[in-house]
Amino acid sequence: MADLVTPQPDAHPSAGERPMPSAGQRAEQYIALLAPVVRGVVLFQIILGAVGGAQVSPHPDGYLVLTVAAVAVSSLVIVQCVALRSVRRGAWHLPDLALAWVGFPAMALLMPGHIVGDWGTWATGYAINVAALAASWLRPSVAVGSSVALGAWCFAWTAMAGVSSLPSLLTDALTIPGYAIVVALLVRYVRDLAADADQAREDAVAATRALELQRYQLTVHDATSVLRLLSDEATPAAVLPGLRRQADLEARRLRHYLGRQAPRPGDTQRTVGTMVAAALQGFEDLPLELAIDLGAPTPLPDDVWAGTRGAVTTVLHNVRLHAHAHQVVVHADTDGRTWEVSISDDGVGFDQDRRPLGFGLDTQVRQVLGDLDILTRIESAPGRGTTVTIVGPVAAEQAHRSEPPRGRTSGRG
Repeated sequence: MADLVTPQPDAHPSAGERPMPSAGQRAEQYIALLAPVVRGVVLFQIILGAVGGAQVSPHPDGYLVLTVAAVAVSSLVIVQCVALRSVRRGAWHLPDLALAWVGFPAMALLMPGHIVGDWGTWATGYAINVAALAASWLRPSVAVGSSVALGAWCFAWTAMAGVSSLPSLLTDALTIPGYAIVVALLVRYVRDLAADADQAREDAVAATRALELQRYQLTVHDATSVLRLLSDEATPAAVLPGLRRQADLEARRLRHYLGRQAPRPGDTQRTVGTMVAAALQGFEDLPLELAIDLGAPTPLPDDVWAGTRGAVTTVLHNVRLHAHAHQVVVHADTDGRTWEVSISDDGVGFDQDRRPLGFGLDTQVRQVLGDLDILTRIESAPGRGTTVTIVGPVAAEQAHRSEPPRGRTSGRG
């Protein structure tokens, strides 16, 4: 017995929808806002320190030119980070690094004897900020390597000036790669976290689309069987009345699906018997033999009743389309703890080892019922027909009422 292949809905969003920014994009925007704030603080200190630095420098004009260059590059950093919302783009990368390297020998010339100690000689503070900011747009290994080199460069020039102790020189030199390492680790963590969030979002979207596709397939699978037979000129006239009734039922189900509304519950009692009767509607053309009296009174929960009815209907659709059966036996039974419904046909059958189950038997029958804790067994062989057996537990209170009363024991005390 084979299954139908159902059409798939379009899972792509409409062209008019504006995509939400990804977590990675938002992370880059936050980093791009943080960088101007930190550089703005450094720029403010450079401007304040330059007032006194120009007064003590033996070359005030050169000192002011160097300071204006630092202000200009820092302003470029701030403007481009805010405008582009990214630290990875912009024309400020190379000028920023170059000025950090030039700052130490320039200060040794322009501020002899004052290369460290205050913001008048701002080269060290500027280099620390440059190295830290570079860690946000360079690869971590490159950023750390360049900051170590810049720290060694700082140590060499400050040592040559001879205006500070060795511990102070080492502190300034090590601060440059220290800040760069911290920023590199922090930025890498934020970006990895954002990438994981984006991946989780993509996985959730894919899972939602798969769930919606499955819901769509569950809804239209049986309807396609009815439409296929209705449109086939070779369908016998005797079958058409039943198909029209089924088409009406499927049309109502599809309207509920499109409107996202649950069907209104009817007054039908939820039992195995009424479930089988509902599932058999429209299949008068099949050579059905019913033997359901033993299991018919067994009550079923609403969700089990609906799921089992749909599963039995799907099995009968497959029998009609593919089995070419001369007899179809629907049997129901119960032992008080479990109930069982089986649909057996004497049709062509199929090789279960070589032919995998299609969507109908695999999803609409086995998977849907499995989600309801109902067991499904499918047995078939070429030329020997197919049997689908559905077994579910009787409700606990019903099973308890079905147990025979226990006799009392008495004795002499």
